[in-house]
Amino acid sequence: MGCVQKGRSRIWLDDQGWWIGVVEFQPSSWGKGSYLNVGACWLWHEKDFLSFDAGYRVEGFHEFTSEEQFSDAAMLLARRAAQEVLALRERFPSVAHALAWMTANASPTLWNTYHSAVSAGLAGDVERSRLLFAEVIADSYDVAWAIELKQRAAGLLRCLESGGGFEQEIAATIGRTRAALRLPAQHSAARPFEA
Repeated sequence: MGCVQKGRSRIWLDDQGWWIGVVEFQPSSWGKGSYLNVGACWLWHEKDFLSFDAGYRVEGFHEFTSEEQFSDAAMLLARRAAQEVLALRERFPSVAHALAWMTANASPTLWNTYHSAVSAGLAGDVERSRLLFAEVIADSYDVAWAIELKQRAAGLLRCLESGGGFEQEIAATIGRTRAALRLPAQHSAARPFEA
């Protein structure tokens, strides 16, 4: 599959360059066992943590009662994780595919509008990207992270409008995010956001 365990954690990563698939065999605070969470984490917003930007819980809690019983449960969770990783790869081979998925499926949150704006800009739909960035900037939410996100959106909108290196700025942000997450550096491709 190509997934790599994050340290000694119960998290596995599927590196796709501009996004990573996150597989989390999540423990419970109230019992022994595991949930299964799988999703895509977009890397075009600088951060030092993983997020489930598209996807999350795919299996409920599987309780550990005995080694024999949980061995079967663990196999079921691993098979389901593999299916979900393959589905993510199929769903998001390019930013145009990510944008289409977000348009059809993502809930209307400030973060999802931001992600849609970035993916629209990378996919070449500049007008749509402008409108979505303007929507982010105009949002009335005023907590610290939202203010920071709006400032970032304003900067990216300026890059888009001036022809000032929008794709290069996003590629640089992805590089910084990859470094913060301790992922290997990506070698530049001519068009890194296309399949």
